[in-house]
Amino acid sequence: MLGLNLTATIWEFNYESDDETGGSVPSGTILQEGVCMRMSAQPPTMVLLEQGVESIDLYEGMIGCLTVGVKNYNEVEITSPSNSPYYGEFFRVMGNPQLSSMHPSDSRSFLKVVLKRVERSRTIQ
Repeated sequence: MLGLNLTATIWEFNYESDDETGGSVPSGTILQEGVCMRMSAQPPTMVLLEQGVESIDLYEGMIGCLTVGVKNYNEVEITSPSNSPYYGEFFRVMGNPQLSSMHPSDSRSFLKVVLKRVERSRTIQ
């Protein structure tokens, strides 16, 4: 699809058991690989900046080429291109994704999502 300049993998993570230090161990399932997408950073609202509130970094994403549904709290891993500033990063879907007005089987349809960068306190062993 024209204009979708990133390739991503859609993950669904579960945090079921605790490890020896008391943290949960994520267990992930890949929902779909090779998903075409585009994303851009969203500026924080002026109201929050004026009040001095630390705002979270949000990104707006357009996902195309889907065969599975993306839900709230699924994660998106950017897998290419390798020169992207988002390469290798994980982003969590915040809120419910919005479908385009086109029929889902139409190759031009897309899904609009709000993403938040996932910050892990330590690497997955």
